[in-house]
Amino acid sequence: MTILDENSEVSHLRAEEERILASFTRRLMEIAAIPGALGTGSSPTAALNAMRLPAIALDRHGCVADANAAAEVVFDDNIRIKDRRLFVRDPDSRSLLKEAIDQLTNPQRLDPPALEPVIVPRVDKLPVIVRIWPFEGAVHTPAQAVRALLTLNALGPRPGPSAAIIAKTFRLTPAEAKLACIIARGAPPDTAARELKITRETARNQLKSVFAKTDTHRQSELVALLLQVQ
Repeated sequence: MTILDENSEVSHLRAEEERILASFTRRLMEIAAIPGALGTGSSPTAALNAMRLPAIALDRHGCVADANAAAEVVFDDNIRIKDRRLFVRDPDSRSLLKEAIDQLTNPQRLDPPALEPVIVPRVDKLPVIVRIWPFEGAVHTPAQAVRALLTLNALGPRPGPSAAIIAKTFRLTPAEAKLACIIARGAPPDTAARELKITRETARNQLKSVFAKTDTHRQSELVALLLQVQ
């Protein structure tokens, strides 16, 4: 298998993960809305924070009612909360976000609109994908009730699972576990070799051993398996 084949497989896997995440998040939004709807005082972003999903709750006026800790990690000069509003520096995406929130908070609408994600560019970083999840019937709730949740998907390298846990789970050597952590991010063996300061041949031999011990045969299968390790 060539590096190009491996990169193509990982790109396909990431696209599939994105589709699954969108479907899963929609259901999670419904679950997260329950505490607020019941008036328990619990934050609707708390359940999402437990899933390490950055989320911001908006009230019926489009103001930020709450933001979880995972969202705080994403905030920088490009995207942040300012004066109880979600502020983005890029003027085009700022305009799109404002238009979407205005649609969402329009009291004349009986049903929440289907809103497209807003892509927020960042200086010297990959963009953040902002998805808007309306809550049906929220316009009939009190002023401070949650009207919608925004989820933030900050693109870029993500930390892989713990090398120690991977080693114990699949009986890998410490060197193999370190390689597996890098592969779990979707990186090809050549990138792993550079990060670990080993030769390409050593990285490929270690990867073959990892395949054998995890009963996988392709990098996409291995990544999918490793991403399940918490």
